[in-house]
Amino acid sequence: MQALHRLLRASGRVAVSQRHVLGAVGGAGLCVSTVAIHRQMAAGAIPSCSAMTASTTAATAGADGNIRHLEGEDITVYQYKICPFCNKLKVVMDFLGIPYSVTEVNPLTKKEIKFSEDYRKVPIVRMGGELFKDSPVIIDELIARLRESKVMSDEEHAVFCSSDAKKWAEWADKQLAVLLFPNLTRNFSESYQAFSYVNDVDTFSMMDKVSNQVIGSAAMWAAQGKIKKKYNIDDEREALFSAIKDWTDALGEVDGPFFGGDRPNLGDLCVFGCIRAIEGLDTHKDVLARQGVGAWYQSMVSTLDYAPSA
Repeated sequence: MQALHRLLRASGRVAVSQRHVLGAVGGAGLCVSTVAIHRQMAAGAIPSCSAMTASTTAATAGADGNIRHLEGEDITVYQYKICPFCNKLKVVMDFLGIPYSVTEVNPLTKKEIKFSEDYRKVPIVRMGGELFKDSPVIIDELIARLRESKVMSDEEHAVFCSSDAKKWAEWADKQLAVLLFPNLTRNFSESYQAFSYVNDVDTFSMMDKVSNQVIGSAAMWAAQGKIKKKYNIDDEREALFSAIKDWTDALGEVDGPFFGGDRPNLGDLCVFGCIRAIEGLDTHKDVLARQGVGAWYQSMVSTLDYAPSA
């Protein structure tokens, strides 16, 4: 995957809008209800995309230290910090060295993505003058552009996006991510903990922070039973641990520290991104304590040059 390290010019932005952080894990109805609640509390001017300042610049060097610029494309990601789909996307971009900037979206008002009237989930990506929705679609588009730019060879693509890698990337979306919501909202305390990140968002007003922390936490906790019923989940912790075992069993069948062998592939990155979304929370600690997870996770952290997890 050495050749993957040359092009991609973007001082970047990506528009993320895939379900409310935890809603991205499966709380479709919750997104509607929490927005309705908050709209009764606050109404404010909605800044245009170009006027938004709620963005931070992400790391621009890939896993090999190189930056890949997509010719003429600025990429902006609008995200919820603990959304597994948003984190999965960012991990892939970080690994490939695709520069982007991030704008944190208010989970209740979603005013930062008002420009996307027909699609109110995360992630959405703004690349140049186009909008892309749904994390797998966005990732496919980015990889296609890398290949068109001759930054990723056919051989590299075949390894990075092998059929097995794609299978686990899809598993991360449809199995792992779905189990995160009910595990983060087992009680009000854990739901409150999950929303604590809003207090560190500089662009959120005090009202934004309080309403998200209190109302958002309560709404998510209240929706937990509905989500479990929708996905036929009995014991959410056991279901999560069982899913994690499926992944570690797969890791045990390959040579090397990653599912991709000596280098992470798309499957590694998508699973890691989902788990990293809940870093710092009780559920994250419990997941890393499972046999076979910790060593792989820390190898991913090192490869991506992320700060060590607490």
